[in-house]
Amino acid sequence: MIKLETQDIVNIAKKQIAGIFKMEPLELNFVNDFQGEKYLLTNDKLHLTNQHYWAKVMDCVFDNQIRPVLMCEILYFLRNEFMESDIKLHFSFDFTEGSEGAAAASAEISFNDSPELQKSEITELIDFALALQDKQWFQELTNKYRQLTA
Repeated sequence: MIKLETQDIVNIAKKQIAGIFKMEPLELNFVNDFQGEKYLLTNDKLHLTNQHYWAKVMDCVFDNQIRPVLMCEILYFLRNEFMESDIKLHFSFDFTEGSEGAAAASAEISFNDSPELQKSEITELIDFALALQDKQWFQELTNKYRQLTA
């Protein structure tokens, strides 16, 4: 699993925006205008996750315009960087210190690293492990084969 923090996510978003829009963003600013999402506030803190797909989380500042960046776009940018992954994205805004709302973002990126193999595929890999004389891999594959045939 890969864990990304706020600056990692901002850097990936800037890179992706520059590639998609063919313009370099001057800056990305977190937004704090969640009037429609006030019901999500808990103890002066607002937490957004993947399910808040259409929430505006940032403003992207270009030379001649400012465009909103939505949660779904951040997910898209991360999926472009980490193909075939499961992403859990979190944005938090802390309003306890005033109306500015300190922002933080994090993401957990996981991959399905253990593909489901058929018995015939495992037997071929066992033969290959024997040819390579890789005892540890042979044992792992043999155990996997026994689990499938039990």
